[in-house]
Amino acid sequence: SAVATVNASKGRNSSKPISALIVVDVQNCFITGNLALSKTPARQDGAKVVPIINDLIRNVPFHVIAYSHDWHPRNHISFFENLNSRRKYLKGNQNQVINMYDEVTYTGPKVETKQILWPSHCIQDTEDAALHKDLYVPSASDNVIHIQKGIDPDIDSYSAFTDNNRVQKTDLDKKLQERNVTHVFVAGLAVDYCVGGTALDALNLNYTTYLIEDASGIIDFNVAKPQLDYLKQQGVKVIQANEVKALISSGSNKCFSSILVVSISLFILLLL
Repeated sequence: SAVATVNASKGRNSSKPISALIVVDVQNCFITGNLALSKTPARQDGAKVVPIINDLIRNVPFHVIAYSHDWHPRNHISFFENLNSRRKYLKGNQNQVINMYDEVTYTGPKVETKQILWPSHCIQDTEDAALHKDLYVPSASDNVIHIQKGIDPDIDSYSAFTDNNRVQKTDLDKKLQERNVTHVFVAGLAVDYCVGGTALDALNLNYTTYLIEDASGIIDFNVAKPQLDYLKQQGVKVIQANEVKALISSGSNKCFSSILVVSISLFILLLL
């Protein structure tokens, strides 16, 4: 709405920082399911991020908490199991031997897209797609946001803001703007794909963006390291969880100091 847009621009440019934590895809599929991080090259336990994220949610005064959910239909383009039903869209030799985790190019049905073929994961309305049982989710309020992504069967979506082809946006940016968010802290699963993609989009949408490294998992170090280097070059600040509270407090203190200086200046002017 026009009002939301006006408020959002005012919020982005105001001296008062409004901070959001985006918790990316901390779902069973990446912790105990087909695409568990423990089965991927990095061999990490995806659950290790849960207590770190819980501690952040409970002890850091974020204005907004957003949770993204990979939420795929059974016929999703990213599933290796759906390869044969989509072979007619394969670029190149349609009879070529393709293995799980290979990258292919599909020419359709909607757009030409490069696609890594993952095992089936996070299928809508399954236990596999549920947030991990130990993840702290504050009870529903205006400042708790849930975003489902990867819903279109024909386009994958790593970022919580938009799909991989920049065809469809989720509601996340709109919902953050409505709440005047200026600073975004990103954590979850995993750095090399969904967390990194979300952080890069946040930066490109003009949020001051932090990626919380120790509150995020990794699928493949050979992908994650260049991804982190690229994010840093672009302007994403890569930090550790123990730095977050001070960053938010210092932002608030700077804001308070600015208000104090302005108030004193006005008082002096009135006296004159």
